This record gives sequence, C-alpha cells and structure tokens, in this order.
Amino acid sequence: MDNAEFVDALRLYVQDDGVKGVISRLKSPSGRSVSPKMKNLSEWYNSLSEENTNNVNTIIELIAHDVLFGVFAVLDGVRFIDKEKGKFELTYKTQEDTFMLNDPSEIGLHELLNSSNWKLDHA
Repeated sequence: MDNAEFVDALRLYVQDDGVKGVISRLKSPSGRSVSPKMKNLSEWYNSLSEENTNNVNTIIELIAHDVLFGVFAVLDGVRFIDKEKGKFELTYKTQEDTFMLNDPSEIGLHELLNSSNWKLDHA
C-alpha cells in the first residue's frame, strides 16, 4: 500500500462510510435505547424538505472531509498537536516490505486527499 492507496482507503472506509452512517442514523436511529437527543434529531431531519436534507448531507460531507484532512495534516507534520512539534512516521508493513506513508519528501497525505476527485455531491 502506498500513500495514495492509503488516502483512498481512508476516504472510502472512514470518510465516506462515516457520512453514510451518520445519514443512516439520522434517517432511522437503531438500537434498543435510542437517546432522546437522537430521536429529536431524526424527527427534525426527516421533516426537512429534500433541498434542506441535501444541504444537511453536504454539511456532513464537509465536516467528514475536514476532519480527515486535519488528521492527515497532523500526520504530515504541517499541523501540530503538541508544544514540541513532534513528527509522526506512519509506516505500512507487509511480510516483505515496509513503506513510509507520510514521507516528507513526497506529496503530503492531506494534499493527496484534496487532489482527489472528492466532490460535494457523492454522499
């Protein structure tokens, strides 16, 4: 797995699946004991017009993208989460090889995320 494949996988299995999961829970909360807050959100979401539902879904997509972008920026060392401004080294290991996914000499993970075909209309 190289850095582009890693970004694509997290986009698909974290960002996109997260968006779908939130929208699904808003449409129909599941579980034995749905919280009153979730019930209220679901009732509100389901009462929206199609245009407003699409707008809410777009906002959810933007949030998911920005959160993943932020995590990648931290892993790339362009956004810091500590006073020491430490660096992360993210590796992917197979039985034969080890690959550095956030090699500072290559395009950043956050840049790969934004260079993809990400669109606001895919959720």
